[in-house]
Amino acid sequence: MSFSILIAEPRAVENLYPFSLLHCSWEVRCGALKLFEKIEARFPDSPLVFSGRKAHVESFLARVPLEQISAPGNVLIIHGSILLSSEISALLKSSIKNNHNQAIVFTSGSIDIGYYIPEGLRLLNNHEFLPDSPFFEDYGLHPVLENALHIEIASPYIIYLWDAIKLNGHALKDDADIFVESVKIQSNPHSGLFITNPDGVFIGENCIIAPNVVLDASEGPIIVGNNVRIMSQSTIMGPCFIGSNSLVKIGSKIYGNTSIGEFCKVGGEIDSSIIHAYSSKQHDGFLGHSYISEWVNLGADCNTSNLKNTYGLVSVPLNGSMVNTGQMFLGMLCGDHSKAGINTMFTTGTVTGIFANIFGGGFFSQNIDSFSWGGHSDSPIYQFDKAVSVAEIVMQRRNYTPTLQEKELWKTVFGQFGNFS
Repeated sequence: MSFSILIAEPRAVENLYPFSLLHCSWEVRCGALKLFEKIEARFPDSPLVFSGRKAHVESFLARVPLEQISAPGNVLIIHGSILLSSEISALLKSSIKNNHNQAIVFTSGSIDIGYYIPEGLRLLNNHEFLPDSPFFEDYGLHPVLENALHIEIASPYIIYLWDAIKLNGHALKDDADIFVESVKIQSNPHSGLFITNPDGVFIGENCIIAPNVVLDASEGPIIVGNNVRIMSQSTIMGPCFIGSNSLVKIGSKIYGNTSIGEFCKVGGEIDSSIIHAYSSKQHDGFLGHSYISEWVNLGADCNTSNLKNTYGLVSVPLNGSMVNTGQMFLGMLCGDHSKAGINTMFTTGTVTGIFANIFGGGFFSQNIDSFSWGGHSDSPIYQFDKAVSVAEIVMQRRNYTPTLQEKELWKTVFGQFGNFS
């Protein structure tokens, strides 16, 4: 049964701040892949269509060119924050196969997470969908779905970034089957490579693993992309993912439930954290239970606190109010292109916007504004032209040229901060 998939952002996408400032909800990384990459991998025969904030979708498609179709035919509309597992994808496929001529509403608790609309029933001629129950009342789907079959699927979805951190270990274990064709390697004492549970270690092509490296997959898989270099004295605990073209520096200590994106440079101590592509934490210092967006650089001996002295639940500043995360462990949520100088200390549950330049002694505020030059509440503005100039230098060092759509989105977001305009 063939169908296209429309991935649509939820209305509450701003809850994914600060990542949502420059990214669509389906770009969130949880496990070895981003949310849309999981859908792409588990539905390889279904073309993908995307719907969300116009400027963000345009930026996404310029950075990640995917063919967009104009007539989807049978269509499965998927909530743009769904964490698609192998089990859930199998349930979706079997449900559609067994009821392919009938409209279906897929729910998880009180949330609609997907709609299957057969071509013969589809009334809409555009893709401006926002799947947040009851979104169909706004977009004319009610006549189609009022007699639809309702199927409950207990599916996790990412409402806040700390949900991705919390679910990362589970997602890493589930994603391992996507990498079954990767090379399996064994311990080799003569070369100083020590592996626990070799069946749980998946290594890509052209990787270099130096002597005296420990890969411990006893508690979950270790997935390594292509062209990765792991330097001597490093210990990596599973479940863990290291993306293609990344570098793990000498003596790194990477604990489980950690995902590191493509073209990253990492070192020091990292635990239960997600780092997006092109970001660097090369030196000693602790990063724990944190979510780091793209093009971030954390200087030597940067440290995050991920536990309050009271052992209480962590609240974070989000969209003008404090939100109780329900988590005892939470480090930092950091937006794209932010930079931290040496010896920077981040307090528990710090939220950093985009293009912040953070430097100076002592702990910083829990809320660090976008385009802050210093990181304090009274810090001056990091002027837009200067911020973009530095970003372009950084990107050129990685042989990457920002697209016009990216730069236009940077400018648009900069203008949204009233005190910055």
